[in-house]
Amino acid sequence: MPSLHCCWVPLATAPRLRPVREPAMSDLGATSPAQSAAPTRGGSPRRRIGWLAVAAVAIIAAVLAATSSRPPATEAERAYELKEATLCPVCDGQSVLESNAPAAAAMRRQIDRWVDAGRSDAEIRADLAAAYGDDVNALPPGEGVGTLVWALPVAAFAAAAAGLWAATRRWKARAGAADEATDDAGADADAGLDPADIRVRRGGWRSATVVTVSGLVLVGAVAGVLVARSAGLRLSGETLTGDIDRSARSLLVDAQRQFAANQLDESRATLGEIFRLDPDLRGALVLSARLHLRHCESASSQDPSGSGEATDAPAAGCDLQSALVDLDRVLADDPSDTEALALRGWLLVRIPDRELIVAGIASLDAAVALDPSEFDPWVFRGYTARFIERDLEAAVGYYGAALQRNPPPAMAAALETAITEMQAELE
Repeated sequence: MPSLHCCWVPLATAPRLRPVREPAMSDLGATSPAQSAAPTRGGSPRRRIGWLAVAAVAIIAAVLAATSSRPPATEAERAYELKEATLCPVCDGQSVLESNAPAAAAMRRQIDRWVDAGRSDAEIRADLAAAYGDDVNALPPGEGVGTLVWALPVAAFAAAAAGLWAATRRWKARAGAADEATDDAGADADAGLDPADIRVRRGGWRSATVVTVSGLVLVGAVAGVLVARSAGLRLSGETLTGDIDRSARSLLVDAQRQFAANQLDESRATLGEIFRLDPDLRGALVLSARLHLRHCESASSQDPSGSGEATDAPAAGCDLQSALVDLDRVLADDPSDTEALALRGWLLVRIPDRELIVAGIASLDAAVALDPSEFDPWVFRGYTARFIERDLEAAVGYYGAALQRNPPPAMAAALETAITEMQAELE
């Protein structure tokens, strides 16, 4: 039997066994649930794309909502919208829809006729601009230099939003070092929090930034559209910058307003300034003829709708020749200008010359045929029939036609009185 002595080892000299240490999670490459829940710096690409998509959709929807409109259901609605978007050339910032001026009434009738004839909105606006100037269009054009009115406000706000986005990224980069220094403290603070709370605390600022930038771009886009839409609704004589516009067309509006207020000397002085800027402006030439005509009528006390007899000669100081020269310049450029034809005819029948009277009657008849919706040619023609041709029946018919075309109240009353007088004579 072997001896046990050979196998005995003193306890003091026996090797000590070290306790086995369980491997740490960090040794195995694993992370704690809190660590796995924390978002990576910079945020999830999927979430970032989602926010950008939401912002893009919101901006596009807002711009479309501000710029698009429901097409008019009827021709009457279409005419209404055209009148609402057309400025009265002789009024102070009013559309032809809301103005009571005779010029606005004539433009409303013209728009109705063009709409009934099937002309497009673009054609109607172009014709109105050709007749009264580009300033009658309440909305800035969508082409050429006019596009800047639409594009610049939107571009400015978009640039501001882009600058804010870049500044936010720089702020985040500068804060990166501080974030690294506080990671350990942040981990200790996060130890007792739910992973969802950690994500809110560490990543919530990103959502707020995206929402802020998107809101700025959205507001900028809508504001740009509203600025563009309101640009054409400025008061007459004002520019987008607030400066006073002293162009010939702007001065013409002032001269026409002075003429309507019977401020003839002021209107004449404004016309002189207009002709220095643009001696061939159609509206100024017509207004010049009207000023001459007003002077002649006040000197002779003749009223085309009243009962005064025609004089044998123009009153002293009545310069009909200058008025005719102005109107002939307009008709040389546009022989179908009904306003110039009517005024020319009315001036010619005032001159005691048989040949000129015949030419004047022909001019009045041409104005009536070209545009029967205007009341002025009918009034002038009725006066000629009554006092020059001595045809009371024809005169009653002409005056009656003028009454059907909505003349001003004072003229309508005078026409009704004249018709009553002529009917009494015919009986």
